[in-house]
Amino acid sequence: MRTITKCAVALGALALPLTLPLATAAPASATTGGTGSAFAIAAAGPVAIPATPSVSSDAQRPERESVAELPNNPLVRASALNAAAWSGHARASVADLVLPRLGLKAAAVTAKCENGNGVSHLAKASLDGRRLQANAKPNSTVEIAVPKLGDASVVLNRHVRDRDGSLTVTAIQVRVPLPGGKTQTIDIASATCGKAADAPGGPGGPGKTPGGPGAPSAEPSAPPSSTPAVPTSPAPVPTPVTGDLPVTG
Repeated sequence: MRTITKCAVALGALALPLTLPLATAAPASATTGGTGSAFAIAAAGPVAIPATPSVSSDAQRPERESVAELPNNPLVRASALNAAAWSGHARASVADLVLPRLGLKAAAVTAKCENGNGVSHLAKASLDGRRLQANAKPNSTVEIAVPKLGDASVVLNRHVRDRDGSLTVTAIQVRVPLPGGKTQTIDIASATCGKAADAPGGPGGPGKTPGGPGAPSAEPSAPPSSTPAVPTSPAPVPTPVTGDLPVTG
């Protein structure tokens, strides 16, 4: 909190919570395989807020962290912050979210990631008096003018795919421009999970692609025979013909 206070005082922004560049928090840790990770709120920029709470795990059972209320700071207020993660899964949620400077409010914000796929949800969310979609399409962006700063962007249901196939889904990311080309970002409810590998023999697995590796080859033809071939169809039945034969004597 001493760090947050010093930064805010230096910018003269204690009275303007979002006069600071909403720092983009690092994704909820890059994942490989079945690792999951999540955090409820984080900020980067002149005012930095560490990922709170934050959890990462590749165990088979969920590991959870919770914080009753976000420590006081000039950017954001929130309560009931939760993060959970386990192998291939991650979840994060925030309640009573308020960013005073932007007029951003939400009764609840959640993000969920499972086996490389993610979704987010906003409950009773609004931006400067405008209602926000509860289930926005991935990477939906809303622009808002911030007095004396410029246009800030609010990205809803932000999806970022890593090279290893893992996905980070962030319910809300706010970016506010600051003088001098700086930026303050805030990430709210972020979850990261790895993409599950195909099971052997399953769709896309070995032995399932015609002609692909592991696919059975066609049976070899029989070797040529040294004996003449025998007709496979039966011979026609002879038809009797009636008639008179001349008799000599």
